[in-house]
Amino acid sequence: MAPARKQAGSGHGDSSDGDLRLSPGTENYLLCLYKLWEDDENPTVTQLTDTLRQLPQTEGLGTSVPSVAGMIRRMQRQSLVDVGPDKRIRLTKQGLEGGEDIARRHRLAEWLVVKLLGMDLHQAHNEAHRLEHGMSQDFQEKLMERLGYPKRSPFGRPIPGTGEPKKPADALTLDAARPGETYVVDRVPEEDSQLLRFLVDSMLIPDQTITVAEATPYLGVMEVATQRDRVSIGYNVARQIVVRPHAGDAPASAE
Repeated sequence: MAPARKQAGSGHGDSSDGDLRLSPGTENYLLCLYKLWEDDENPTVTQLTDTLRQLPQTEGLGTSVPSVAGMIRRMQRQSLVDVGPDKRIRLTKQGLEGGEDIARRHRLAEWLVVKLLGMDLHQAHNEAHRLEHGMSQDFQEKLMERLGYPKRSPFGRPIPGTGEPKKPADALTLDAARPGETYVVDRVPEEDSQLLRFLVDSMLIPDQTITVAEATPYLGVMEVATQRDRVSIGYNVARQIVVRPHAGDAPASAE
């Protein structure tokens, strides 16, 4: 495990000489656990291992079950996580604060890549992993100002510290949406760049209006009409897309 570095952006102490920042590897674990916490999930070591394998290989994380278990034991000694009798990993108060810190940096880095540098959305997640670990508190504040104070990431996840809830009260996953009803996309998965290309090309991205044209759970596929196209979505993907009911009455159309 890499030595601790000076932390800026934890919300404690001076912005340039703050508390010790955790290693990049520990921050990556906290980011994964924080995202699972947002989804109301407390993973086992095996489940966390599967999630960590979705991170870019450039992050250099060991993703065998023994290596993940060893890291979780170290994080327990750092008072970042607890592992209960049910073998599920839960963030402590300190761990949750660390998760908020790295999630904020990561989601601001995604906006930096997309809005200020003009890179494609499907590139944002991986590029943000390269940028997130070095952001000071001063840099974050300047970046927030330049971006116009966004409350959610380009993929729809809330930026910690903005007051945005984990998800809207009326949100549901796309697999639970009713055929014939219109919805607004709230969040899309960000880890799979090929899937993101498909979602972007189909305009199945945050703040776009869609209509569930047909749902066939027994086949594991649904048809969705977007503002650009009518596309087939597997239920395994639909479960990762969060939507909310559309306030208006006009359905999305597709040529």
